[in-house]
Amino acid sequence: MFKEKLTLRTIADIVGGAVEGDETLQVGAIGSLDETGAGDLTYAINENKAALLTTSNATAAIIPHGVEVDADIAIIRVDNAEAAFAALLTHLAGPEDLPPVGIHPSAVIAPDAEIADSAAIGPCAVVGACAKIGAGTVLCPGVKIGADAVIGENCVFAEGVVVRHECIVGNRVRIGCNSVIGYDGFGYYYADGVHHKIPHPGNVVIEDDVEIGACSCVDRSKWGSTRVGAGTKIDNLVQIAHYVQVGSGCLLASQAGVAGSSKLGNFVVLGGSSGVRDNISIGDGTKLGAASNLAQSAGPGEMLLGTPAKDAKTALREVMGVAKLPDIIKRVKKLEKQIAKLESNGDDK
Repeated sequence: MFKEKLTLRTIADIVGGAVEGDETLQVGAIGSLDETGAGDLTYAINENKAALLTTSNATAAIIPHGVEVDADIAIIRVDNAEAAFAALLTHLAGPEDLPPVGIHPSAVIAPDAEIADSAAIGPCAVVGACAKIGAGTVLCPGVKIGADAVIGENCVFAEGVVVRHECIVGNRVRIGCNSVIGYDGFGYYYADGVHHKIPHPGNVVIEDDVEIGACSCVDRSKWGSTRVGAGTKIDNLVQIAHYVQVGSGCLLASQAGVAGSSKLGNFVVLGGSSGVRDNISIGDGTKLGAASNLAQSAGPGEMLLGTPAKDAKTALREVMGVAKLPDIIKRVKKLEKQIAKLESNGDDK
């Protein structure tokens, strides 16, 4: 619900659109096509979605230019409906609840740490020796930045984020609550009946415009850097192991895991609860379906599904075949009985 109702003219000004219909109409809430009612605003991203407006009770909709609408509904025309809807949500959300510029008295700052004047360091945050915090960056309460870490400009680290020693974070990076950047990788060797820890003196590099959700981990490497490429977006509860190389513009959904030393190309998509084994590579633009597990390297532009993951069309055919097995088994048993009966009659002769 809106704090107060908005006219379509006001909304069009916010999203950079043009009103078709009564621009004085007011709406007080937004939602999906199947959930909105009278007095609500919805949106459709293409002709298929716009066709559903005939069954919607919404008062108005945000629609891209060039999409026909066969419904008695007010329209706000925009270039990109999803971008417009996001702009409206940003307007409605208002400013984030973030610490003000400056260093809170309860923060613990090493004497030789370098903190830009326009940075905001919240209550109980810790900044280690020789660490650098860039202009406009915000550390929410309880954030811990390790020694010699370098944090770029205009970043936002939510409550409880840990960036450990010598890790490097670029500009405009957002990290959700309780995520950890740069803890040791999972590495041991076996000797004398026990597992011995292998040190991980490498680091993690997070490039510009990366977003990482809550409770996700990016492990530091034995050598070199574990790296997350520019513009990549990582969901909550994702694990990136030591020395993994994630390309630019990738999307990693919740509970995805990438094992050590694997390499993801640019714009790779990992569905929720998917897994990538160690020491393999995935080509640019390849998509791995939810709950799938990739056991061998994949080329660019593939659609993969299943465990072990394979071409999605093949995997779906196999799933459909398995679903038919109960009926096939019944038919086989019936045929076996008929054959046995025919054989029995033959023996009687």
